[in-house]
Amino acid sequence: MKIIYFLFLVSLVFISCNRHKKTSSSEVTIIGQINGVPNGKIYLVESRKWKTPIDSTIITNGKFSFKTTINSPFLAAIHYWDSSKVIRLIYRNHTLGIDSLKYATDAFYIEPGSVSITDDNSKPPFLRIVAGKENELLFKNQFVDFGWIGNIDSSKRTEKIKDIKKTIQENSFSFFLLESIYRSKEQYAKSELTNIFYLFNEDVKQSKEGEAFKKYLSIRPDDNAPLPNLSLLTPNNTTQSLFDSTSKIHMLVFWASWCLPCRKEIPLLKELAIKYKEPGLKMVSVSIDENKEAWLKAISFEKMSWLQVHVPLEKIDVVQNQFRFTTIPLIIFTNNKGKEIKRFADYNPNGVSAYDSLIKSYLQY
Repeated sequence: MKIIYFLFLVSLVFISCNRHKKTSSSEVTIIGQINGVPNGKIYLVESRKWKTPIDSTIITNGKFSFKTTINSPFLAAIHYWDSSKVIRLIYRNHTLGIDSLKYATDAFYIEPGSVSITDDNSKPPFLRIVAGKENELLFKNQFVDFGWIGNIDSSKRTEKIKDIKKTIQENSFSFFLLESIYRSKEQYAKSELTNIFYLFNEDVKQSKEGEAFKKYLSIRPDDNAPLPNLSLLTPNNTTQSLFDSTSKIHMLVFWASWCLPCRKEIPLLKELAIKYKEPGLKMVSVSIDENKEAWLKAISFEKMSWLQVHVPLEKIDVVQNQFRFTTIPLIIFTNNKGKEIKRFADYNPNGVSAYDSLIKSYLQY
């Protein structure tokens, strides 16, 4: 049994329980008749915020129920304590046809209406959950990572966005789909995001999550606007600008010392730094470490020969909005005026060839 955890789906900063005024239509009833869980107290939580229960109840001989109200759908979990350890209920993914008994998750989408949980939590295929339409979308996209575009070529990218739009049009009620797009928002042009956002129905657009999406669109620079030429702190306590007019192409590397994929990418970056020593390419690693000392320790250890700068803690959110990213590592190539050429999200062990080709084209090798 392969258990896939969905905690990443709730890494979004704009998710919370403080949503709209509660009404009778926001009531949720969860009924359980299960095996494999001891008698005692169990807790209903937001999947990411397991230390702050939404509700609790007593399970006796496998029977339990929750009745609560929510303001809009979100990813939830149910757990209990075994000694000092949290044990979550695990749900098999019933949407994958003949593979349904192979995969499971420890989270589900909670939405107004009734939820039924049955079967055995102690052994495969684990529990059968019958919930709403949001949960079906969550399970169907367990291995798809809906909204993620990646670094595919333009023709495939166009086709994928077309498929994404079609899915949203067919499920315009979905907070899960909205959150998935928001999580990958840095991969889209502003115009693409705007068009996608307005495919959702009014309830979604007017929700707290929808308002956060609109706010992001309002502060995001237009597609053709240059990125800001920030002056940031170097390890020597001087400041350096990101862009200069003497370089033909700039390579901005957003990273942090705690990010393992970022650290794995450094040897690839060193290859490029050695290859393009002469003027033309300006490489800048931009750290979003909250702890400045951790950044200094990491750059001392890694011995990166190109410009290293650090974003102050109080400006990290602003910089992430200005440069349109939520995840790292992220590499953005720009011209000497800061206009974006291309961005590459996530670590790719084969990415250096794509970086190399792009650099060559601008240096006219």
